[in-house]
Amino acid sequence: MKKVAILMLAFVMVFTLVSCSSGNDPGVTDEGDAPYRVAVIVWSMAEEFGVYVVEGARRAADRLGISMTNHDPAGDMQKMIAIIEDLIQQEVDAVIIAPVEGTGASPYVDAMREAGIIVVNYDLEVDTFADGYVLSDNYQGGRDSGELFLERYLEDEGLVFVTQDYPSVLATIDRSNGFSDYVKENRPGMTFVDQLTVGTRDTYRTTIENTLTAYPETIGIFCYTGDIAIVAHNVVKTIGREDIIICGYDATPEQIEIMKQDGLDSNLISSVALYPINIGRLCVETAFGLLEGDIEPGIRIESVCGMLTPANVNEFEDLEYAQ
Repeated sequence: MKKVAILMLAFVMVFTLVSCSSGNDPGVTDEGDAPYRVAVIVWSMAEEFGVYVVEGARRAADRLGISMTNHDPAGDMQKMIAIIEDLIQQEVDAVIIAPVEGTGASPYVDAMREAGIIVVNYDLEVDTFADGYVLSDNYQGGRDSGELFLERYLEDEGLVFVTQDYPSVLATIDRSNGFSDYVKENRPGMTFVDQLTVGTRDTYRTTIENTLTAYPETIGIFCYTGDIAIVAHNVVKTIGREDIIICGYDATPEQIEIMKQDGLDSNLISSVALYPINIGRLCVETAFGLLEGDIEPGIRIESVCGMLTPANVNEFEDLEYAQ
């Protein structure tokens, strides 16, 4: 994926939760004399990742004088479609979207662009042309997690539980595949159990408990989102299996607290940082540049990633997230 360098101001991420809003009751940055109206559609505001994307987007919108609304389909494709149809009727200037399904959302991205709306696609790539893309290298993030896992687990054999998302959610599939591929390449004696788990933390808990019951020999778990990693940590702690090594994703505040409390011996050994506040900022700045005619349509930006570990957790919050 080609990296595009854009000169933008850096800022320090502050872990402050913002209020969640639904598609019917969006959060709004006051229009006033704003030259553009921009809407942000997250995958779900029930996840910390979506909350922080909105936080970064709102900061950028306020700085640029843009009117911004945020909308929450809660991981529901039909809700996302209804939100998009409403935004087309409102004739907003730009939509920033993390689609519930990359393929399923594509016709609606086309419809927005046909209506003259600028579309910036982030997190999960759509199967059609968008005016701008802000994406992460999810496969490499999985591979980096696999490398850290093998630095902790030194045996040649063992069973690893790899959580899986729906096949249509390519971003998270790439994460799991990157992890598994790295471990297979470097420890061919390792075995894997892949298990679909989607929905809420309650769903994740049931899946993890059932899988560990069926495979008590499990020595590690790869989690494709932060919420799954948090649940996995809680489950293994509850059942007295803190020998199980966990690799997480999203580097959320709860994972930071877990590592701080557990110290260097934490069995939650890593969490890929996507810096969602930075992603929100990049998306709004990209939309603004497209609206102003300063950026050519089709621009692809690979957002910076990092890695949270027990070794760097105390300094992690002070990192700057700019490209």
